[in-house]
Amino acid sequence: MSEWAGDLRLDGSGPVYDQIRRAILANIRSGVWPPRHRIPAEADLARHFGTARMTVNRALRELTEDGLIVRRRRAGSFVAQPPSPSAMLEIVDMSAAIPARGQDYGYQCLTNERVAASAERAGRLRVEPGAPLQHLVCRHTADGDVVELEERWINLALLPEAADQDFNATAPGAWLLAAAPWTAAEHTVMAINADTRLASRLDIDTGDACLVLERRTFQGDAVVTLARLTHPGDRHVMTERFAPAG
Repeated sequence: MSEWAGDLRLDGSGPVYDQIRRAILANIRSGVWPPRHRIPAEADLARHFGTARMTVNRALRELTEDGLIVRRRRAGSFVAQPPSPSAMLEIVDMSAAIPARGQDYGYQCLTNERVAASAERAGRLRVEPGAPLQHLVCRHTADGDVVELEERWINLALLPEAADQDFNATAPGAWLLAAAPWTAAEHTVMAINADTRLASRLDIDTGDACLVLERRTFQGDAVVTLARLTHPGDRHVMTERFAPAG
């Protein structure tokens, strides 16, 4: 018998696929199978439970849809990382949000430089091409795993003090929340696959799926900052709750 087999038992209630789902879920929630733990192969699970592989596949598919496991072609299924505390509909301070989840927060500033706005960047920031911007690239970690790569451009015409700020000590997002009251924010969300450079920065494999959140923050009609926040796909979840209008 495999060493994991004793931890997985059907409870006899409801469809077999749902019993399998609950058995696997129990191991995840109890910490028996921690984040990144490799789930036994479908064929092994089918033999253990005495059922068809398609029944196991359905259980794994539902756990994947719930964001609890990640399935990788040719590699297998793995317990997902806890979602990073992102800001889809609100702007948060990662240095406060990650510890609030009971995780150890880490931060590293990789790039801090003054640059001239390219034509594309100038359009996004509503400045003239060549206008001075502060460009930053930072990593945020939870329990040692990179959960967000932050690339940011700050409009120095609005916040000239950003050029002299020590972003090795303070993350730009936290500094901006204190230094630059904002009146509006705009979000754009997209999915990409990591190229070699991005994979290295996020400590993931080239080609892995990533979720990108681009945010512009405004003071009136002026753009204070443009941020591109990239997250490994298996370490990030966004949830929005809303009610019907009226």
